[in-house]
Amino acid sequence: MAEQGEDDREYRRLEDCEEDSPAGEEEEEQLLLHVTEGPTDSWHHIKDLDISLTPPHIYQFHQRNGFACVLLSDVLELVQFLFVVTFSTFLLCCVDYDVLFATRPLNHSHVPERAKVTLPDAVLPAPQCARRLRGSGWLLFLLVLAGAVWLCRLVTALRRLVGYWEIRSFYIRALGIPA
Repeated sequence: MAEQGEDDREYRRLEDCEEDSPAGEEEEEQLLLHVTEGPTDSWHHIKDLDISLTPPHIYQFHQRNGFACVLLSDVLELVQFLFVVTFSTFLLCCVDYDVLFATRPLNHSHVPERAKVTLPDAVLPAPQCARRLRGSGWLLFLLVLAGAVWLCRLVTALRRLVGYWEIRSFYIRALGIPA
């Protein structure tokens, strides 16, 4: 099967450039150059692919196991950041630690004084949680800052994914390496 893929490719002789070849070199050692399908490739107009497809990105693409794994990893990193910020905010604003650590008794009349306190007993109702959140200026500032950091990470991830998509296309079309 590998021979069939090689047979489909077109090769042309590299024109002898006087400035590139040393003086006195015979024409016997002409190089063969792989020619892509045509101007439909997005890298056809690029003269120096070494600069365009930078080695660190190609290496990372290979080490991170291809485009699908890179996409999944970036999406999960963004979801993880949102989860950490949301859960931290919940723990700061919506849990009554005095009730949780039994320094203040519960206001329920049906619970005995020595009863085990659980997390649902210590969670504040949503309106009270929202009031505590709105009342803390520093926390609101930190949440806005975390939102800005998340948006920057989203833009960075999208820019990286576009670059990795180009590398993926180059691997598949020009090099003939399947995903």
